[in-house]
Amino acid sequence: AVSRAVSASGDGTARIWNPETGDCLHTLGTVGWERSGNVQDAVLKCGREMIAAVFSPDSALVLSASVDGTAKIWSAQSGELIHTLNGHRRRLRSASFSPDGALAVTASDDRTAKIWNVESGECLHTLQGHSLEVSSAVFSPDGATVLTASLDKTAKIWCAQSGKCLQTLKGHRWDVFSAVFSPDGTLALTTSEDRTAKVWRVESGECLQTLRAQGPRFISAVFSPDGTLALTASLNPVAQIWRVDSGKCLHTLRGHQNSVHCAVFSPDGERVITASQDKEAKIWSVESGECLHTLSGHADALRSATYSPEGKLVLTASDDHTAKVWCAETGECLRTLTGHQGTLHSAKFLLH
Repeated sequence: AVSRAVSASGDGTARIWNPETGDCLHTLGTVGWERSGNVQDAVLKCGREMIAAVFSPDSALVLSASVDGTAKIWSAQSGELIHTLNGHRRRLRSASFSPDGALAVTASDDRTAKIWNVESGECLHTLQGHSLEVSSAVFSPDGATVLTASLDKTAKIWCAQSGKCLQTLKGHRWDVFSAVFSPDGTLALTTSEDRTAKVWRVESGECLQTLRAQGPRFISAVFSPDGTLALTASLNPVAQIWRVDSGKCLHTLRGHQNSVHCAVFSPDGERVITASQDKEAKIWSVESGECLHTLSGHADALRSATYSPEGKLVLTASDDHTAKVWCAETGECLRTLTGHQGTLHSAKFLLH
């Protein structure tokens, strides 16, 4: 049974929830509003917005990333702050743990990514080499390397142990927004303002496939659990499923009325969930490309949607200040997680 979820909000806090009951167990941080007289004038203190929060692989910790340039490590059990990771000079774009949970990596508008020791909170390496903002940073599945994406039109692969740049993935004509590893770590998948996604061989840095958007750019791209398919979400109202080996589009998932902000595979790779600006999420069959369920109930745009590790539940995060827990099988809303006072940028389940 899924026991925990974590959400990150524009109100300056992250919250840990019991998705089975809908109870908020801990609020991480303090709500960053300054009230001047009446409630309508409440404004966010500069840079307090939390853009991401994730559990560590062993579920003991939460890593949060903030617009103020800091990341924080919290106890998932008590909600206490353990470390503040100081060192970036501008806002953070992403933060994630290594697969063994010993390291964390942060990406920032200060043109660097940083690798941190989780136990001590110290910065081990600053990954310098990008000439513009770093939009994302993730560890490889074996934890040996880090993949960064940057607005300088490149992605880079770095040695996690030494902090040295091993490979630069060049070929995009415009800002690169996201970069992820394939499940076996041999391929990388990037998305760019140039309206393409590209599949790369990590070892050689060679571009193997270019996936072209129909219209506006892709927002994100991810691999299927077995690494054979890619899934793109885009600024137009579609998501697309592609074959990684041929670059061929298998299905265009049509039905949303507005941009698809997020699209991910279910853990078994048989379903896809999409979250849209149109206030709805949709569950699709990977095999047929047909829409199986529409998850309606949010009052504003959806920022993210994700499956629980065993694939039975779905968690959505919305601009309406709530997250919702849904049954993946029926599309029924089981619970609404309320309490945040700002946009939810993300909501994630425990990894196990």
